[in-house]
Amino acid sequence: MAKENRTEAPTPRRLEDARKRGQVAKSVEVNSAAILLATFGVLSVVGGQLITQLGAFMRDFLSLSLVQGDFSPEMVWRGALDILVATGNMVWPVMAASVLTGITVNLAQVGFLFSSEPVIPRLSRINPIAGLGRIFSGRALMELLKSCVKTAVIGFYGYLTLRDVYPALLATSYIEPHHIAFQIGGLMIRLGLRIAGLLGIIAVIDYVYQRKEFLDNLKMTREEVREELRQTEGDPMLRARIRARQRQIAIYRMMHEVPNADVVVTNPVHLAVALKYDVETTMGAPRVVAKGARLMADRIRETAVEHSVPVVENKPLAQALYKAVEIGEEIPSHLYKAVAELLAYVYHLNRTGGATTARDWGRT
Repeated sequence: MAKENRTEAPTPRRLEDARKRGQVAKSVEVNSAAILLATFGVLSVVGGQLITQLGAFMRDFLSLSLVQGDFSPEMVWRGALDILVATGNMVWPVMAASVLTGITVNLAQVGFLFSSEPVIPRLSRINPIAGLGRIFSGRALMELLKSCVKTAVIGFYGYLTLRDVYPALLATSYIEPHHIAFQIGGLMIRLGLRIAGLLGIIAVIDYVYQRKEFLDNLKMTREEVREELRQTEGDPMLRARIRARQRQIAIYRMMHEVPNADVVVTNPVHLAVALKYDVETTMGAPRVVAKGARLMADRIRETAVEHSVPVVENKPLAQALYKAVEIGEEIPSHLYKAVAELLAYVYHLNRTGGATTARDWGRT
């Protein structure tokens, strides 16, 4: 199917199927920038302490070696192991920050996801023609552009940072070694934070691009959307027949309640609302048992007349009831007074044997 025919946004089912296959909108640049920022952020806090501890350990180790005069292979290996253990104890906050940041950023982008499909061997992946297509695709061009931009950013900021501190670096030959470590360490942290900030901007742009490309690749044709709708919800014609049957049943039930109503309020022509109030039950207020417009209003009026239910014309009240109350609901409090007056009028007609259709009530 030609890509230009895919004009419909992917449905939730298509997105879920893609997620099960391991296809999600994800940018590795976001991970890289976040981990770099977290690493140098932690180093900016504990870096001085790390340099001090490492320097003290090296000084004690070398001093002990010179005093003992033992430079045997066993001593050298033991010393190297001690250095590795001491270094690990000192840098674990940085490593922990990097790992936690990587996990958090991944969860923020795609949530918890496990899929074995990306690692399943497929012959299509070793197809040389398909491989050439991937090499010269728009995605590959975007990756090349990102690499060039990142290289240029790192090189440019590295140049600016070294240019500013170049005189200070030349003067390090005249200062003590531990001061050199602090100076170079501070320089690397500043450079790392600057680069991480710029890579963060690139990462945001890349994430927007990756998400757009992901959604574009999952776009569907109208026929695919209709086919999925048929698979998930059934045949549209069958659904239409079911809805029509449900409407017929609802109308039948509604019309069955009209003979039991106390009064029918009309518009007088376009609307009809049937009300019922039974003081001997738990009914808190009069309830709308039927309502309709145009042809349905005519049927409600005709049924009411056939069963001697009073039909009263009151345009404002009929409109208010039709708009504000659904079938089976009680009337709202702001209509209590108007409906009470209407019911009192109807009860008066019933006691005096008046006509079942009154066309003058409520007009004054």
